[in-house]
Amino acid sequence: TYVEAHGTATRLGDPVEVSALTRAFRAGTADTGFCAIGSVKSNVGHLDAAAGVAGVIKTVLMMKHRTLVPTVNHRTPNPAIDFAAGPFTVSTKTGPWTADGPLRAGVSSFGIGGTNAHAVLEEAPPPQVTGDSRPHQVLTVSARTATALRAAADDLAEYLDGEAAAPLADVAYTLA
Repeated sequence: TYVEAHGTATRLGDPVEVSALTRAFRAGTADTGFCAIGSVKSNVGHLDAAAGVAGVIKTVLMMKHRTLVPTVNHRTPNPAIDFAAGPFTVSTKTGPWTADGPLRAGVSSFGIGGTNAHAVLEEAPPPQVTGDSRPHQVLTVSARTATALRAAADDLAEYLDGEAAAPLADVAYTLA
C-alpha cells in the first residue's frame, strides 16, 4: 500500500521509475490509485551513499506509527506520468496508513557507489502480551563511569514511567 521511490525529481528519472513500478504492479491488478508513493529526498535532500537506508528508515518509522507522511513541495505531477491510470497516488498529506492485514511497502532507492536498496517490508506482528514471570524483576544497568551509569539509570526510569513502556518482565529480560 506504499512505495518509497527513489524520486529523482527529474523529467526522465521519475517517469522511468514509475513506469517500471506500474509494470510490476500490473502483473497482479488493474486497480488504480490504491498505493501511496513518496520519496524521502523531498524531505531531506539526496543523501548520497545513505539514500537507500534513509528510505528504509523512513518507511519503517511510518509503519511503526501507521502514518503516511507527505512528499514535501509536491504540487504538480510530472506530465509524463499518468497517475490517474496507474496504481499510485503521491502522498501529499499526513494521514493514517491502513491496510487489510499487515502493512507492506516497497522501497526502491539508489545511493552513490552501489548502495541501492530494493526491498519489500512488512510490519512486524504485534508483540505478545506477557505477564510477570516472578514477583520481582532484576533490571541490569551498566556503564563505564558513574556519571554514565546515573544517566543510563535515569533514562531507564524515564522510559518505565512513560505510557509506551513494555511490561517490566520483558524489560528485565532484554536488559539481561
